[in-house]
Amino acid sequence: MNKMKWHINFKYLKLLFSLMIVSLLCGCWDIKEIENINYVTAIGIDYEDKKYVLYAQLLDFTAVAKTETGKSDKPAQVWVGKAKGETVHLAMNSLYATSQERTSWSHVTSIVFSENALKQGGIFNNDLIIRDSKIRLTPWLYGTREPMEKLFVAPAFFNVSPLNTISHEPLQAYLQSSYIPPIRFLAFNSRMNEPASTVLLPNLSITSSVWEKNEKKDAKMYVDGAFSLSEKKLEGWLSRQKLLGIRWGEKDTTHTPLNIAKNGETVAVISLEDPKIRKSVKLVDGKPKFELDIKLTGSVTEILGEVNKDEIEEMAAAKVKKEILTTYQSGMKIQSDLFNLKHVLYKQKTAAWKKMNEMGGMQLDDHSIESVNVNIYLNHAGLKMLPVE
Repeated sequence: MNKMKWHINFKYLKLLFSLMIVSLLCGCWDIKEIENINYVTAIGIDYEDKKYVLYAQLLDFTAVAKTETGKSDKPAQVWVGKAKGETVHLAMNSLYATSQERTSWSHVTSIVFSENALKQGGIFNNDLIIRDSKIRLTPWLYGTREPMEKLFVAPAFFNVSPLNTISHEPLQAYLQSSYIPPIRFLAFNSRMNEPASTVLLPNLSITSSVWEKNEKKDAKMYVDGAFSLSEKKLEGWLSRQKLLGIRWGEKDTTHTPLNIAKNGETVAVISLEDPKIRKSVKLVDGKPKFELDIKLTGSVTEILGEVNKDEIEEMAAAKVKKEILTTYQSGMKIQSDLFNLKHVLYKQKTAAWKKMNEMGGMQLDDHSIESVNVNIYLNHAGLKMLPVE
């Protein structure tokens, strides 16, 4: 009998203990619903009147969620906040006074710097982004010469969210047409911390001259050039046309067109990809001389005149070489090492680099590139290609 009593009491004790444990669980008492949080998706940083100006792009996340048809019948709603402060963090805190709800920075996928902010060095004063655990280290980085308010409301196609624009997702557009490569915050910091390294920051712009919607101009974002930065300072801005040679030195180039002209007329268009780049340096009379070896593969996309495969490969190689040297010369005009030749010297002849650095640093000139060797192989020529003569 006593044994049975003890067994029953033990069961009650276990139950009581379980209830006590459950009462200590906090559960989800402080959970916030998605509609009660302001999600910042892009940050813009400007500098004026000796203060930082912070722009925050907010999206209505009901526009992000797909409808049954996959697209909304109404344009996506976008809010742009603006606040000033002596630092970026103080400007950020100024936004909270009018934010109405809790603001989350964990969904930021794009950070854009104005030209003034770049001149001020704002992109290098990124301690807030590194320290603040709420902001990830993976947003895409851009520069711009456009007003931030205008840039942040540029629409995507089909009334979908601005998250479907190149400011938030540039990779797919770049894979289809490789010119100026996009860069993430983490990669930017890594490269800037490398000695004698130059980084190109894509420049976001807006054009209304390409697309129309119901016979009305429809503004769209595009990358029209890049800012060159080195040694934690802005060296200048170059247009996309002046940076055409950059694509041949980027290992991530996957698809980029090249038109082939003969006697002043286009006779073929080819698509080139997968560049294999080797840079080497030697010292001649104490001065560094560089050699670039580039191998490219590709295919013929159009034949418009009488030309054979060997001619196309030869003319394409000559044009690629010309674009590289032209881009290099464009960099020299703003004293920018666009092909990271100084970094090649640092890597391959560290002692010589250190000695030059102690004497004021290495200076590139118009003759620093001694040779550019380009080899192109067309692995698919198509049915219309003329035979080799």
